[in-house]
Amino acid sequence: MKPWFILSKSVAVNVKHLALLVLCWPLCVGANQVDRRQSELQALKQRLNTLQQEFRTTQTHHREAADELRLSEQAISSGVNQLRQLDGERQRTQGELQTLTQQADATTARIRQQQTQLGQVLKAAYQRGQGDALKLMLNGADPNQTARDLRYLAHLSRAQHVLIEALRADLAQLAALQQTTAQKTTELTQLQRSREADQQKLLADKRAREQVLQKLSGQIQQQRREISTLKRDELSLTQLVERLNRVMAQQAARARAAEAARKSAQSKQADKGVARQIRKGVGVNTETPVPFHSGRSFSSLKGSLHLPVAGELMNSFGAPREGGGVSWKGLFIRAGQGAAVKAIAAGQVVFAEWLRGFGNLIIVDHGEGYMSLYSNNESLYKQVGEWVQPGDAIASVGNSGGQPDTGLYFEMRHQSRPVNPLLWVK
Repeated sequence: MKPWFILSKSVAVNVKHLALLVLCWPLCVGANQVDRRQSELQALKQRLNTLQQEFRTTQTHHREAADELRLSEQAISSGVNQLRQLDGERQRTQGELQTLTQQADATTARIRQQQTQLGQVLKAAYQRGQGDALKLMLNGADPNQTARDLRYLAHLSRAQHVLIEALRADLAQLAALQQTTAQKTTELTQLQRSREADQQKLLADKRAREQVLQKLSGQIQQQRREISTLKRDELSLTQLVERLNRVMAQQAARARAAEAARKSAQSKQADKGVARQIRKGVGVNTETPVPFHSGRSFSSLKGSLHLPVAGELMNSFGAPREGGGVSWKGLFIRAGQGAAVKAIAAGQVVFAEWLRGFGNLIIVDHGEGYMSLYSNNESLYKQVGEWVQPGDAIASVGNSGGQPDTGLYFEMRHQSRPVNPLLWVK
């Protein structure tokens, strides 16, 4: 057994070590926390860098997907338009071929009639013995009878000559008609083959577009649900309309500026008065624009127009879109694929191209600062600079621009600001 003083010394040493350990414990704990925080911070930075890289990659893919979709939908639009023109040429060629066939049948009937008449004349000559003028003069017959026979023989000869010449002319005409008919038949065959080739190409383009839509539908729908994307699309469209308005304003005469301002003020007052009324809800449109010639200004047509396509109205003007934050600036009318989109009134096409977020878009300027916009089309029938009349087919219904439903998105704008289309229709 150790002496008590030795135990006390040992205990004192242990207490000293314990005191040092207690004093150093906070420092050790603090160092460990700093190291752990630094590790977490470094891991967070690496994760953030990874997310930023993924975001940039996703954005690049979105841009490539939109460009691929634009090229596919532009090709389909061009193919449908070319196929429409080719059908027109084919119908004209068929009409010409039918006319040529009727002319050939009529000429053939004339030739048969002439052959019959010529046969009768030759038979009459044969029955009279095929006598010629010299034999009649030298046979010593009665002079009076000889004179009569000579006159008949001359008449018969002239009749033969007329019939032969007419027959020869009709035979030449028939040969020409047959040659032209053969050419038109060849042309019609070539048109038919060209149409079949265009049809196959169009079907291939549609299959390619369907594959693109299947591959990108999820990305596009997610992107379109984002408020920032909707605002960007609407800002792009607004900027486009503003640029078009500036161009059209430069082309307008200075003398009409005061009159346009006066009518614009009247229209604003009318809009304020109508805005107090109860707005129409979502419903079904059954009437489409019909041709008319009024010579009136566009602003005077308010309340007498028709929506460009028949179908189901899927929203109300000014109502918030799905997800909130952005309101509808126009109407989406759900309609069948390929249905004709008609101009609501007379005007000039000032834009006819593919636009991100709106697909195949066509814009018609009606004067006085008014424009009508038709988007998500399958094909565009008109080009920039062309004049259209009420009821003219200017496009066909589709779902271009990543639109999930088949239909038409329609807007009306005055001085670049959206107006409610339902206030302008019957």
